[in-house]
Amino acid sequence: MNAPFTTDGQIGKPQRRQNAKRHVAGRGKFTSDLELPRMVHAAFVRSPMAKGRIAELDVRAAASARGVIRAYTAADLNDLCEPWTGTLDHFAPMVSSPQSILADREVLWAGHPVVMILACSRAEAEDACELVLLDIDDDPASVDGRTALEEGAPIAVDGLDSNLCFQTVLETETVDDAFTAAAYIVEDDFTFGRHTAVTLEPRAIVADYDPSCGQLTVHHGTQTPYQFQDIYARHFGLAESQVRVIAPDVGGSFGMKLHVYNEEMAVVAASLKLGRPVRFVADRLESFVSDIHARDHVVSARMAVAEDGSILAMDVQDRTQIGPFSTYPRTSVVEGNQVVRLMGAPYKMPDYRGRLQVVFQNKVQTSQYRAVGHPIACAVTEALVDRAADATGLDVFEIRARNLLSDTAYPHVSATGYQFEQLSHGACLSKLKELMTYDTLRADQADFRTKGHLPRCRHRSICGNNKSRRSFLWRWRRAYFRPRRCHCKIDTFR
Repeated sequence: MNAPFTTDGQIGKPQRRQNAKRHVAGRGKFTSDLELPRMVHAAFVRSPMAKGRIAELDVRAAASARGVIRAYTAADLNDLCEPWTGTLDHFAPMVSSPQSILADREVLWAGHPVVMILACSRAEAEDACELVLLDIDDDPASVDGRTALEEGAPIAVDGLDSNLCFQTVLETETVDDAFTAAAYIVEDDFTFGRHTAVTLEPRAIVADYDPSCGQLTVHHGTQTPYQFQDIYARHFGLAESQVRVIAPDVGGSFGMKLHVYNEEMAVVAASLKLGRPVRFVADRLESFVSDIHARDHVVSARMAVAEDGSILAMDVQDRTQIGPFSTYPRTSVVEGNQVVRLMGAPYKMPDYRGRLQVVFQNKVQTSQYRAVGHPIACAVTEALVDRAADATGLDVFEIRARNLLSDTAYPHVSATGYQFEQLSHGACLSKLKELMTYDTLRADQADFRTKGHLPRCRHRSICGNNKSRRSFLWRWRRAYFRPRRCHCKIDTFR
């Protein structure tokens, strides 16, 4: 018999952060605060185009500018580092092209680093970047994931046969039968726009190679220092004992600072080449064109529902758009994989089909960010549950209560194959309803409608409440942008 789950009384109680007093006193120690003797500062010349071929590159004026120590191109740095490829065996057959430190011959997204300038200060390095002559012949770019797999679509990276990075299908044997037997089928299309972490401290790294002892010390604002010890050792031909990665205070990460970036590999390569400390701290503008983005998904989904409101099945197709490469070392496939496997997770849903396509495009790479896949899966599932409530005439709380897994049903294996243990969705729903004073809010809503303070629904087929004036409908369309939804079922009390 399993021992009862215990939290030792810690959940729900305030916890004292051990480092809070030090931070409040201004004694935080961040990578971006670090100053080392003989340290030089890095800035990068980046592609202004999504895709193109480098026709001309001249760094002579930049190299001779005031304060500049070196001006490096792909020819100077790329050979120092073994290229990295963002694939994993358990996502086979998955493809992605090898990546190198600086763009060589072609640029693949707006922000792709082409030249690295090292100077005595960041300001001097940035000034020298303005002196680099960079001429790029523009090529057709793949920018829309919806058309990325169509015949004749531009290929994001030369050498690939198509823009398909990975695809998979999950399905139960009786999913089609569930839709045939359904009393209601609700469906919709969803587009999720890109976003990225905006951390208090942007990406920051100081690499310090000591040629006298062959020791590389990297001060790195990262959440995965041991991962980077392994990566720097393998890709720069060093023994792990020669590499030390120090992660001091980190001003936010959320998953964004665990990926391998061109700039950080460039800093390590430059330090190995110069034998002195090299520092790079991204400014906010270049963070937006170099930090990984997240959640670029186009999803089509439908849900089969029985007469009593029981969820029978979901059928989901997710096209995840990831930029020109899969990120290294954890890939850009993980997020889409989580999306199709977390659909319908809190509900008793016996059948499911999930189709995932991960496609390349000429934009900043996307990859794992906080709550990997959960927001997309939750948004799609709950939107369809709301539509199911509309179709069946059930209250939005009632339809959820009927379908949520019992708090005693765990461990539970979902129709997608994921196992969940010791969750409490039923208790959470009940607590939410209590905190909202939901029944009172609904009573107030009905009272306000009776008094004319809230509009009535124009959808007689759903609720028979068809007394709205034409002038109101015009205003309502402008306000909500979704005139086909029933206002009676919108859980915002405007």
